[in-house]
Amino acid sequence: MSNNILMLVLVVSMIVAGCSSKEKEKNEDNVIERVVASDFVLEVTTPTVLGTGEALKVKGNLKYTGIKPVEVSHGEPIIRFSFSGSDEERNYADVGYVTELKSGQVVEVEDEFIVTKKGKQNLIVDMTADISMTMNPIEILVK
Repeated sequence: MSNNILMLVLVVSMIVAGCSSKEKEKNEDNVIERVVASDFVLEVTTPTVLGTGEALKVKGNLKYTGIKPVEVSHGEPIIRFSFSGSDEERNYADVGYVTELKSGQVVEVEDEFIVTKKGKQNLIVDMTADISMTMNPIEILVK
């Protein structure tokens, strides 16, 4: 009986260890791109290797590092994404918004695209604010 319990504990431990290593491998395919301009930091996190039919989940953070509060005019959302490996289109609201940002404040935008095209694709990141920031396209390999 005690041998069966010991065997069960070993099997469960091996399964848990196997799951952990898969998550770690998947995280190795993520990239964080960062652009700094004046008192702002734009950071984008995205996977760089996907298969067709999978969801590309991308996250952008805009952090204000200045000292005094500042008003930023922008569209909605403030960070916009487009992906050449998907047939999806976005209808963004270009109406003028104004947001006051305080020191250390972060604005987070998440988006998701269903991947439909194979090969090397590009994730384009665009700012719709009166902040001058340019990020190079992020290359994503679709298998």
